[in-house]
Parts: sequence; structure tokens; C-alpha cells
Amino acid sequence: MNPKELSTHIRERTELAAYTAQDSRISPITFHEKHRDPYQFRDCRGARFFYRTAIAGQTFYNFTLENIRYFGTLKAMGATNGILLRMILLQALLVGSLGYGLGVGGASLFGYLLGGTELAFRLTTDLLIFSGAAICLIIVISALISIRKVMKLEPAIVFKA
Repeated sequence: MNPKELSTHIRERTELAAYTAQDSRISPITFHEKHRDPYQFRDCRGARFFYRTAIAGQTFYNFTLENIRYFGTLKAMGATNGILLRMILLQALLVGSLGYGLGVGGASLFGYLLGGTELAFRLTTDLLIFSGAAICLIIVISALISIRKVMKLEPAIVFKA
């Protein structure tokens, strides 16, 4: 059986893709477009995305923990939980927007500079919306955890060494 017949036979029997050496000479971008998995879970890109997003949330939470004494100072000076809540939400919104904007801008620039090469990629609208939603979710969760920590904060922490 020649390679062309064999690849056709494999496709028909298994419903999987099979290509001959000549078929595989198509450009990597065309091959990728033909067999694209939008969220790339099979090759761990999706897992890496969620891991990096979780790191962003943890970083924001650590920012709150590092500044807990300042929140205590504000509470000791009479700031209400509502004011602190609004401060943390504003910080979360600012950090999330800035991080998302810089990340998308950097990725877009990188993709533009690599256009026409084997490393070229496409930032689809779906991907931008999905990543933006994931960042929002992680930032909101980390802000809520931070808010909980600040609400339970005793102003006396300022006086501890």
C-alpha cells in the first residue's frame, strides 16, 4: 500500500488525521490552523495559563499582606471597613487592568514582530475575552480574600514590633 492510500485508510478507519510526507510539508501555521484547539489543554498550555493567572492573584494577595500594617494604621486613624474595602477593590481593578493591558500589549507586539515566521501566532477575540475573564475572576477572588483579612484586622497591630 502506498503512503497516500495508507493515510486515507487510517483517516477512514480511525477518524484521526494521517498525512504523508508530502502532506506534512504544509507550513506550520497552516497545519496549526487546520488542527487548532482553541484553549490548548492537550499540550498543557491551558494549565500553564491557569497557573500564571493564579500567580497573579497570589501576588495581589501578597501585596495586601505586606501592607497589612498600613491598613491597620488607617483603621487606627478612623478609616471604616467600607473605605478599606473600596481601596482594595480599586487596587484590584487597577492591578488587574494594568497587568492585562501590559500582557495583551506585549503579546500583540511579540506576535506582530514574529509575523510570517514559524513562531507566529494569532490572538483571537475569544482568547482575549477568555483571558480577560480569567484575570477578572482571579483578581476578584484574591481581593475578596484580602478584604476578609483586612476586615478582621485589629488596629492594635500597628503598635506591635
